[in-house]
Amino acid sequence: MCATFGVEATGNCHVTADPLGCCGFPRSAGKLGRHIQLGGSVVSHPKSTGGIDLVGLSAGHPGSESYLREINWQINAGERVGLVGPNGAGKTTLLLTLSGIIPPRAGEARLAGMDLNTLQGRRAVPGALGLLMQDPDDQLLEPCVEDDIALGPSCQGLSVAEVNQRVHAAIKATNLDNLRGRVPQKLSLGEKKRVALAGVLARHPQIILLDEPTAGLDPRGRRELIGLLKSLTTTLVIATHDLELVLEICHQAAVMDNGRLVASGPPAKLLADAPLMEVHGLEVPWPLRLR
Repeated sequence: MCATFGVEATGNCHVTADPLGCCGFPRSAGKLGRHIQLGGSVVSHPKSTGGIDLVGLSAGHPGSESYLREINWQINAGERVGLVGPNGAGKTTLLLTLSGIIPPRAGEARLAGMDLNTLQGRRAVPGALGLLMQDPDDQLLEPCVEDDIALGPSCQGLSVAEVNQRVHAAIKATNLDNLRGRVPQKLSLGEKKRVALAGVLARHPQIILLDEPTAGLDPRGRRELIGLLKSLTTTLVIATHDLELVLEICHQAAVMDNGRLVASGPPAKLLADAPLMEVHGLEVPWPLRLR
């Protein structure tokens, strides 16, 4: 299956001032007026091939609710990160910026060592990054499952043998062997999402961005997808409203609102902060309420 880029999350954190505060609250509103990172002391991490470094990043359409404003964030290679927040918070804008579709307007953005501030860097992104869209029908293009999974690696200049090897590994990793000859558009939503993810894995990305991966899935489909995501050691950035997913599989969680990254830290601490959750239109997940 896909190449691995694993290092464990440290949980070490720091606090960065937000001059405007989150959701327009002034800095005097306490911790809700800053980008909070929950945990221990500040630790400097070296840049790694599967990591993401954002410094003062602004992107999108100025004046819009989802315009990214001065995002400062570091994601280490191999981390699974959950990005949460209300609708219009800027989560999808951030994913599109990381994917090279939306260029930065200010600040710095490096993804897997590539500078997204340059056209050359943005053009190189598809070779290192995979994107799992919320609606799998947007990325299932071929008439059968196996051909769809092969589409990505076939465009990477690989030999037929290498493509076949990657397809076989991706099918095995996503438990799709009994569906390899089926028409993707006739599968269930959960099966479609696994096919789309298999296509991403076959390209061997260093980083995978996922937009609402569990949305619309029944309990069985959700459990299958969660199990699959937990098995991966590739860097994952997951934009989601499924806070229990973040709590279960992510090393780090981050809250976005009004285009700003307002808080980040270990999921069990961040998502248990009831005042923080309430002011940003979120709720503490049930497993944390029962503690």
